[in-house]
Amino acid sequence: MLEDSMNALKMNGHHLAAAPTGIGKTAAALAAALEASSQSPNKKIFFLTGRQSQHKIVIETIREINKSLDFQNIKCVDIIGRQSMCIELDLFSGKCNCEGGVSKGKEMQYIRFSEEILENPIHVDQVISKARGRLLCPWKALRNSAKDADIIVCDYNHLFIDAIRESSLPGLGVSLEDIIIVVDEAHNLPDRIRKGLERTLTKQIVIHGRFEVEEFMGYVQSKSEEKIWEWLLKSFKKLEKNMATYFEKWNRGVEINKKEKRIYSKELLKMFLESMIPNEIHDSKETALSNFSKMLKDVVVDNGDKELSCWRIAALLETVIKFENKKELVLVFNNEKAGKISCHLLDPSIISKPIFSKSSGSILMSGTLYPPTMYSDILGLTPLKNVTLKEYISPFESHNKPISIATNVTTRYKQRGPENTRKICEHIYSVAKEAPGHIAVFAPSYKLLNEFIDNEGWPNRLVIKEKSEWKKSEIDQIIPDLEKYRKNKQKILLAGVFGGKLSEGIDYNNNILDAVICIGIPVPPPSIFSDALKEFLETKFGRNKGWLYGSMQPAVNSVIQAMGRPIRSSKDKAFIVLLDSRHLDQSYRKCHPENFSPLICNDSETTRRYIARFFSKIQRS
Repeated sequence: MLEDSMNALKMNGHHLAAAPTGIGKTAAALAAALEASSQSPNKKIFFLTGRQSQHKIVIETIREINKSLDFQNIKCVDIIGRQSMCIELDLFSGKCNCEGGVSKGKEMQYIRFSEEILENPIHVDQVISKARGRLLCPWKALRNSAKDADIIVCDYNHLFIDAIRESSLPGLGVSLEDIIIVVDEAHNLPDRIRKGLERTLTKQIVIHGRFEVEEFMGYVQSKSEEKIWEWLLKSFKKLEKNMATYFEKWNRGVEINKKEKRIYSKELLKMFLESMIPNEIHDSKETALSNFSKMLKDVVVDNGDKELSCWRIAALLETVIKFENKKELVLVFNNEKAGKISCHLLDPSIISKPIFSKSSGSILMSGTLYPPTMYSDILGLTPLKNVTLKEYISPFESHNKPISIATNVTTRYKQRGPENTRKICEHIYSVAKEAPGHIAVFAPSYKLLNEFIDNEGWPNRLVIKEKSEWKKSEIDQIIPDLEKYRKNKQKILLAGVFGGKLSEGIDYNNNILDAVICIGIPVPPPSIFSDALKEFLETKFGRNKGWLYGSMQPAVNSVIQAMGRPIRSSKDKAFIVLLDSRHLDQSYRKCHPENFSPLICNDSETTRRYIARFFSKIQRS
């Protein structure tokens, strides 16, 4: 992988690596990127991760690389969102007080702290703690340091959200053309880009937006400004009335037993245009709507940490106008509660392709980047020059991570029922009984997880069940708790959902998990979005790619991601149980890596015997 990545970056190219956990892909990607950046003093490496918990892994890897170097240390800066770092972010200017002038003494403190940050890579949490202890702004300190850093560790949003990229790159003293991009957990990138352009509109958002305008008008001083804001307020009130009419019409159009209906940008914009009150300032309703959107972005009132409703309305308008009459965006009306409009991006390559093509090259890697060709297609890399793709085989996984498939169970909707549920629980019980240590269970949804996992009734095990509202501090405590329980010889059943907080973003080091059970395949239920995505992908990539790229492969990849949780090094050993017979169907089996060769279990007793045999061999060795 190191050699392949270096060869790609030499040509300013792009390498997509489906690389299993434990082979050292983070170190390989960093080494290749550092070699490429050393050829030009202007180049910087942007190491992008989707979760803050993954930042620590990158920082630790860079520290280890530094220990092996005879020459100058690699300089690294770890950055998160500005709102999480600035001491006093001024609500009205959107700027931190640190951006104003500071005394010479304070400036010297910033310089010394920046030198300290660059001397030895430290995690952003440590920077925040140290900076606040010295009454310094962490954001200012890190931004100052970033100008002299070799590597910047940050979230996907720093490059793939237009507004954030356009404001942050100049401040960091770098242009896109000088950036080498490393994307960790790259299988998440398409959905993260899609979610970056996801917008919603409800009656409540519009009402709150009007309240915000009324509050903001209290700060307007000149008569001329007051007049235009009065126009905006009147248009807001008319929009509320028009929304009620349009929502009622769209609700009547929802089919029986359905909750949603596809609408089109022309209809939504018509609702807004009809709400624009005529005045002497605007020569057309289109001009009025454009000004309406711009003014909403100027509204600033104290709303705690929440995004203002005015900004949300403006963001929706900008997105819908940008993609008006284009097939890459789908609008959905949902009639639950008081009704909701949402817009969804179908084609992430609109955002990602220009970024990758302008960059100095990239490495996209993940243990579940299967197949790399799919991600190359979806992200718009396939037409670019010097693109390489490779699936890497783990030299130890087949011995250390046997996989079994239960043929007598499934979560396929038509085959669910009490008997199927009982059999699934029997398989889980067999694993819980035979595994000597902690086990993890993952399901497609919280609803199904609760159906299969009670908090009691498991042999000598405590249950820790994931909750959607968990905070970062609670997630960070999982591994220390598992270590503590293992030391006290208390076995745990950890229960979560595919793509959730427990199946991604936690590094299960030191063989802390002895087994992982994957219930079902998280194929998304039919929806306006999934149907539109399938149709779009078929049009762009061919008929056979719509279902594969839109539903089947991403669902199997979520399972593969969970399967890889217990194996973090060549020494780790764990048993994997797949509780869904569909993994043996030809269409689903082709979605797994080439070396996928599972054991077949026709019942829970066979599962129990396989696991007992596996762990007895480990204990003897």
